[in-house]
Amino acid sequence: MPPRSIFDTMPDAVRDELNQKLFGSGFGDLVALSAWLGQQGYEVSKSSLGVYSKGLKDKMERATARARERLEIAKTLRGTTDDEKAALLELSEMASLDQLLDILESASDLTMQERLKFMPRIIAAGANLNRSAVGSAKWKREFEQQIREQERLKAAEDLSDGLKNDGISPELEASIRRILIGK
Repeated sequence: MPPRSIFDTMPDAVRDELNQKLFGSGFGDLVALSAWLGQQGYEVSKSSLGVYSKGLKDKMERATARARERLEIAKTLRGTTDDEKAALLELSEMASLDQLLDILESASDLTMQERLKFMPRIIAAGANLNRSAVGSAKWKREFEQQIREQERLKAAEDLSDGLKNDGISPELEASIRRILIGK
């Protein structure tokens, strides 16, 4: 297993400030940032900082791309049918599962203790994903039931209108309506 990076051993406050400085400089100005880290008590070469900066930039670009994908999904949902919305929701859930698997795969170079530190978050994310899938499946069943009910009501109305024109008695019409509606 490779040794831990100096960036992994930094306190969160120093690493967070470094990340902000990298974002602010457009992931450049590595000489100045290396000097700043030296003032914080961390001797980091410009090349090590460049590798860290590139990794951080890549992560940011992937996160931005995922955000854009979600925005496109949200835009697509406007004006679509409910079946299409359900399919897009299911697709989004699968993409989220893929992201969880990517996280687990990227943790392969961490020690077991480091992996265990992240497990509660990953388990919570998986549980949230599962709740979302269960919720969307329940929503779809309820929605389909509502559609079937509306279709039965519409068929009963149409039939009632036709039967009234044919001179059927109100009792027979009510009986047929009950059969169609299921009540």
